[in-house]
Amino acid sequence: MYAEVAMSQFMDFSTPPEILRSNLSSFLLTLKALGVQNILSFDLMNRPSIPTLCHGLETLYALGAIDDETNLTKLGDRMAEFPASPHESKMMLESLQLGCSKEIIYVGAALQVKSLFYQPKNPRQRIEYDKAMNEIIDRTGDHVTYVNLMEVNDCMPYSENECRERFLNFQALQLIDDVRTQLTSHLRRYGRIQGIDTDISIAERSALIRRCITAGFFTNVAKLGNDGMYRSLRGKVQVSISVTSILHRFGNPSEYILFGDTYDGSRGGIEVRHCSAIEAKWLREVAPNYWG
Repeated sequence: MYAEVAMSQFMDFSTPPEILRSNLSSFLLTLKALGVQNILSFDLMNRPSIPTLCHGLETLYALGAIDDETNLTKLGDRMAEFPASPHESKMMLESLQLGCSKEIIYVGAALQVKSLFYQPKNPRQRIEYDKAMNEIIDRTGDHVTYVNLMEVNDCMPYSENECRERFLNFQALQLIDDVRTQLTSHLRRYGRIQGIDTDISIAERSALIRRCITAGFFTNVAKLGNDGMYRSLRGKVQVSISVTSILHRFGNPSEYILFGDTYDGSRGGIEVRHCSAIEAKWLREVAPNYWG
């Protein structure tokens, strides 16, 4: 129940079309791959605002998918063929150069599911949850933790009962395995799939994975302020780390974090998920034109 004045002032009579609510970089990349030259004059049934379209094009340019004339680049052509977002596609293609494709494919597959872990509901479950997470956790955040989980599951796949005991979503793990097969098939067309050298330290391995992820998600970065709150580097929008994130419960404080996506949180305000700590210098290394 709600007041009539609330209906008239604050609620739309119908949900706005998805094209008016979504990040347009994937959509614009598809149009470019189909040969559409002038995006701004393309006839759309529900036209997004010019700033929204420009932001999508700016993102594609920063990722290297289009050039100064908004023409599709060779990299952009490859990104358009992936069954993933431009951010994820760039991340996976970058992994071929850094020698961490196997690990990054794990990450790309994990990003396709909403909830990989179930959250504990009472103090007793929290103790069990912490014990289970300690077997796979990387305190730099979600992405390397996903890799650790996938590697353990590859060696000895969890049964449905074992997943329940470890607060894991069994169906999500199965979906991840299917998606990983698809991503591997696509990425193999452009280079050799290989894993990180086992001779390097755990810290170096974690840093390499997170730096590669930064190459694709450098637009999604927030900085810790003096008030203890994170704000996006672009737009200075205040965000909170999701309670489902490793960083929220187990992570060490980090000046900069990278996130996969945003949503309207139940605690109020914007929350971010799929989060990891990163180093500021990586931003200028992977995207000098964007953060230079």
